[in-house]
Amino acid sequence: MKTRPLSEEEREKLPLLARGAALRFLLTRLVDWLDVPPGALVRPKDPREYARKLRFHQKVKSWRDYGAQDYGINLP
Repeated sequence: MKTRPLSEEEREKLPLLARGAALRFLLTRLVDWLDVPPGALVRPKDPREYARKLRFHQKVKSWRDYGAQDYGINLP
C-alpha cells in the first residue's frame, strides 16, 4: 500500500472533515437510538459518545492541535 503526505489544503481541512465525520456518526446513532422497531437486529449504541467527539473537534483550530507529532507522524 502506498501513502502520500497530505497537502497543505488537506491538512487545513482536517478539523472540518473530523467534525463532519463525528456529526454523521452522532446522527446515525441518534436515529437508531430513538427509532428502532421492536425485534430489530440493530442494537442501538449510545450517541453521546459522538456528541463528546463532536465537541472535541469543534474546539480544534488547526490540524496541529491533534498532536500528530506526539506519535512520530511528521507533517510539514
